[in-house]
Amino acid sequence: MDQLKEYRNRIDEIDKKITELFEQRMDLSKEIARCKKENEIGILNAKREEEVIQKNLSHLNNKEYRFVLEGFFRNLMNLSKLIQDEENRH
Repeated sequence: MDQLKEYRNRIDEIDKKITELFEQRMDLSKEIARCKKENEIGILNAKREEEVIQKNLSHLNNKEYRFVLEGFFRNLMNLSKLIQDEENRH
């Protein structure tokens, strides 16, 4: 049971880092939204999204996680688009 607790503690630390990075990414998404609005560029850029996915898949060491990582980044970019859309409403 001590091993399980140790694993959970390690996950908690990783989750904290993920949360910090997530917040930084969303802050940048807001900045991107402002830039796009000023330049009259739409929020969706499917080509860029595919580039981001492929670039991050290439960083993956354990290819077993390929499908899951792709889903993670698709969800993350959808959240970024929601933030950008909300920013453009202000």
